[in-house]
Parts: sequence; C-alpha cells; structure tokens
Amino acid sequence: MINLLKSKMNKYNYKDWISYFKSNDQQRLHIDFSKELPLTDSERRLITPSVWAFQKGEGSDGRHLMNTVEAYIHQHGAPEYREAMLWFIKENWHSAYLRKFMDHHHIKPAKSSFPDKVFRKLRQAGGLRCEITILVTAEMIALTYYDALSKSTDSPALKSICTQMLRDELPHIMFQSHTLSRFKKHPFHKFIRIITMETTLLFVWAQFHNVYQAGGYSFVKFLKENLGYLHQSIMLEEMNH
Repeated sequence: MINLLKSKMNKYNYKDWISYFKSNDQQRLHIDFSKELPLTDSERRLITPSVWAFQKGEGSDGRHLMNTVEAYIHQHGAPEYREAMLWFIKENWHSAYLRKFMDHHHIKPAKSSFPDKVFRKLRQAGGLRCEITILVTAEMIALTYYDALSKSTDSPALKSICTQMLRDELPHIMFQSHTLSRFKKHPFHKFIRIITMETTLLFVWAQFHNVYQAGGYSFVKFLKENLGYLHQSIMLEEMNH
C-alpha cells in the first residue's frame, strides 16, 4: 500500500491543482504494442469481464458532476474549483487507454456494465458530496485493481497502461479528499464512507476475485489495502478541515 499522507500535494489549493492538471495534460501515455504478443485463451477469459467493467466505468463526460460543482460554487463560493474540475475531467484518458488495448486484442467493448450502472446511480443520488464520495471510493479500489491486473498477464502494453493508471489515481484521491474536507464535518459521513467502501469491496471481490488472485491478492490483502487507502483519505479529509 502506498502512503498518501507524505505527499506535498496534500498542501495544494485549487490553483495548485489547476497547475498540476494542466501540466499532466501534456504527459499522455503512448502505448507501445511493438512487443505485444497475442493474449492466451486463459488470459483473455481471465481479464475480459473486469476490463469491460472498468473501461466502461472510466468513461464519463462529467455533465452531472459539473452540475453538482456549479450548485456547490453557487452556494459556497470557491470559483477556482470549477476550472480544477474541468481539468480533472479532461485528464480522464483511462477509458481510451483500455479501449486501445481492447481494440488491439480484438476485445469488443461491453454495451453496458452492471457495476457502472450502479456507481452512476449512486453518484447521482445526491449533490457534490455524494458524487465525490462515490468517485473517490472507485478511485481507491482502482489502485488495487490496476496493480492486480498488471500482474495477471505478461502483456507489456497492459502493464504500461496500469502503471499510468496508478500514477494518475494517486493524485486524484488526494484531490477528492481535499474537496471533501471543505464540507461541514459530521461523524455520520465517516460512517457512510466506510459502509460505501465495505459494500463495494464485497461486490468487486465477488465479481473479479479471479483477477485479484492472479495478481497476488488474497481476500484479506484486498480488504486490508483498500480499507487502508480509505483510512488515509479520511485522515487527509480531517487534516485539511
């Protein structure tokens, strides 16, 4: 598990985040398929269901998110948050990276994904705080998923994609934790975050445990790392409050 608490990004304000996202926008991943071998039948069967789900989940135009951002700014101020979120949404190339990998290996994208539908419904159930709570939960789980996925096949292209995903998700968690720190503190919200994470973890493990196990994760390790990231995010939220 990576320690998020020591990062200098924890001191960023929204102007700093805008600068970071602008800079990172110039560093998109070039996926090298020159050394890529065909996936074996077992590799294809192993990774396809979860890649379908995560590729679908990573893609979003951010319309509902920006609506909640506008409502929040209208009520609480912080207009620079609008630009930071627009850059954050623009940085979301992860779905495209996975799609390129899928196209190379002739894996047709899923028309729909049940996990993606559930996450979208939950994110749209409330205002900005609800959106960010669900979003950061997914980003934390993505850390363990892409780590496991990178170790589950011998594909150099997939390993490079997963490395990039992990590099991007770490700042995203700190960015979202900073936003959560701006809301009024209430013990019930911490409880909601824990229940949301635990429920989602059980669902993700039930659906994709084979990929996690191929990547070296037992159920205990899976729980421990994801809950550890949640604990760090909550600490960041409380530290910056």
